[in-house]
Amino acid sequence: MSKPSEQNADSARGSEHSNASSSRSSSTRSHRHHTSSGSSHGSSSHSSSHSSSSHGSSSHSSSYHSSSHASSDHAHTSSGSSHHTSDSHHSSEHHHHHVSENEERRDALIQKYTFVAEDETPQESEKHHRHHRHSRRFSRRRTIKRVLIALVSIPLALVLIAASVFGVLNLIGKKQLQKDTGGVQSKLPSAITYDEGKTVEYNGRTYVLNENIVTVAAIGMDRESFGLDDDKIGTAGQADFILIVTMDLKTGVVSSVMIPRDTMVDVDQYTTDGQYVGSKNMQICLSFAYGDGGETSSRNVLASAQRVLYGVPVHLYGVLDLDGIPALNDAIGGVSVTLQENFGGSYAGDRITLHGAQAETFVRSRDTSRMDSDTPRRARQIQYVQAYVDKAIHAAIRDLGVIRRLYNTAMQYAFTNVSLAKVTYIATTLLSKGVSVGEVQTLAGTLQPGDPYAEYSLDEKAAFETVLNVFYTPLLAE
Repeated sequence: MSKPSEQNADSARGSEHSNASSSRSSSTRSHRHHTSSGSSHGSSSHSSSHSSSSHGSSSHSSSYHSSSHASSDHAHTSSGSSHHTSDSHHSSEHHHHHVSENEERRDALIQKYTFVAEDETPQESEKHHRHHRHSRRFSRRRTIKRVLIALVSIPLALVLIAASVFGVLNLIGKKQLQKDTGGVQSKLPSAITYDEGKTVEYNGRTYVLNENIVTVAAIGMDRESFGLDDDKIGTAGQADFILIVTMDLKTGVVSSVMIPRDTMVDVDQYTTDGQYVGSKNMQICLSFAYGDGGETSSRNVLASAQRVLYGVPVHLYGVLDLDGIPALNDAIGGVSVTLQENFGGSYAGDRITLHGAQAETFVRSRDTSRMDSDTPRRARQIQYVQAYVDKAIHAAIRDLGVIRRLYNTAMQYAFTNVSLAKVTYIATTLLSKGVSVGEVQTLAGTLQPGDPYAEYSLDEKAAFETVLNVFYTPLLAE
């Protein structure tokens, strides 16, 4: 859109005044009389027309315009007639009389045209400038409007594309999660199970498996890479962190159960080519070591976890190596915690924000000279996870793209069977329900010395009740 010129009126007036002055100067030269008169006529007519369009003074300008044409035609006619008469009939004196008469008419016209070009009242001048200011403002408004439309349209298009992608991922993720699951397989005499463990009668109450939940095992490995050392069984690393997370896709409630790494359980053992060779009672953390350091190790942890959880199935898992901790920590700008004990150069009660390797040290360090060294570390891990999840949820509420970015960051340091489609479906569903994260529950048990490491023996009754509280819904008494 072209911008209206602010100088049109001033330029026209300047040109008219210059032409008029030139005409006055040539009035004493009789041989240039006809040319000067014509120039004055042309410039004055243009000025009158411009004045009419710019100021809207139609009646005033039109009268002068009409008279200028009439006078001009009369001047031309008179001039031509005078020259013709001079050649045929009139004397030199009579010729000079006509020339003087024409000069007087020309001077009168010049004065009129100069008056029309320069006689602009202050009100008309202000109206003229207001018109141009309005035109400039209107032009700017239209330009700003177009820019705003572009600025809004581009992000809107991206949002629609992103929404479509999220929609597709949701559908795929939902289909991938639609699996039939069984329930508990308890040997407790006070528990009676029906329908493959989906219904349980315990202490006079009936519990029904909550089939709206999705269960994921979050596993932290104590190595910086996946695989075996020299292709030897038992060298894949240990699962120092095992958190079973249940997410209710109907209510948005997230519950978690921490399984202490020293929990004693039967662990399956395999050869390097995947052949099962039996099981042995040992710490659950070692179940990751007896696999290929990838898929079979991860599934071995799931199998051990299901035994601890009385047979409740866990299909999904994600294993993170040590390098992934600082990467994910910094991906959300660090995690703030209130210290429960002295840490680094800070003291119990101080609130600090963990960055980089500091986050790894916070969740991993322990005093191995103490038998219960994993107990305070486990408390820090739970505190860190709760703070991290809370910050990640708030970030995802503001920007759903956080889900994809965190997933892509994690995948550089993780081994998992949870696709981006599954993560997207689970996360967006929980957010739409108003996600609510409960306290992490640790399976109750007793820590005692082992040979040679500490052993954590579960309180079976308390552990079973925790499973019922997390995975089941109690029916109301009739």
